[in-house]
Amino acid sequence: MNRIRRLWSRLRRITKINLILGTVFTLVAAYVGLTAYFGTASQVRYASNDFPGAKKAATAFLRLSPLQRHIGYFNRGTAEAAVGDYDEAQADLEAALEIAPTSAECAVRINLSFVYEKQADEISSQDPDQSQELYDRSLKTLDEAPEECQPKKSEEKQKSEQAKDRVEDKKKGEQAKDDGTDDSDSSGDSQDEDSKDQESDDKSSDGDGKKSEEENSDQSDDSNESEGRSEREKKREELEKRGEDSDRQQQQQGPGGNGGRSSPDKPW
Repeated sequence: MNRIRRLWSRLRRITKINLILGTVFTLVAAYVGLTAYFGTASQVRYASNDFPGAKKAATAFLRLSPLQRHIGYFNRGTAEAAVGDYDEAQADLEAALEIAPTSAECAVRINLSFVYEKQADEISSQDPDQSQELYDRSLKTLDEAPEECQPKKSEEKQKSEQAKDRVEDKKKGEQAKDDGTDDSDSSGDSQDEDSKDQESDDKSSDGDGKKSEEENSDQSDDSNESEGRSEREKKREELEKRGEDSDRQQQQQGPGGNGGRSSPDKPW
């Protein structure tokens, strides 16, 4: 009888231990599964153009997962960039860059460079100096990418080179606009000076021959200036056209391009 009681007591203890272990295992499995679900859901929703849903899923992943948090920051920042929330995207992608492993760093840098580029585009007409700084930051972000994550002839390398060319074209186009403005101002000043000189010459008692010579020289100077301006205008128009072509290409490739219809590849 005592043996039966001892055996029953042992079975009860074993059953309790198994129940506790089973409950813990179930909770851990549910936690891991839920975390993986939100990590995958953020990418799937982004690919289906559900950018608010992608952002919510990435936020849930960040709340749950203590590991690979760069995935959550990257996915959320990319979704924010797709809808034009560039300031929020900048914060998330910079956070992702700080903790991303080398293998994932290039993808983060490409999207972060895109955000800097779009921020520069938005303020190019209001603050050209700040716009140039953002273009420089965009290029620097790409230039500092480690070789390990962008081997030669890889897709990451190709995307990085395309982004560099696009930003360089935009930067040169903005510089050409600024140079054209400065040139027009200086030419206007020179024309005012020429008109003042001509008035003083009219009031002087010099002969008609001297006046005609000065007028001829002024006309030749004006023709040279007009030729110089036309060349600068042609150069500026060419750079602006290249910038527009780069924008069209960007809409087909970058995050948020064509309303965010194409998602950048992720290395995980």
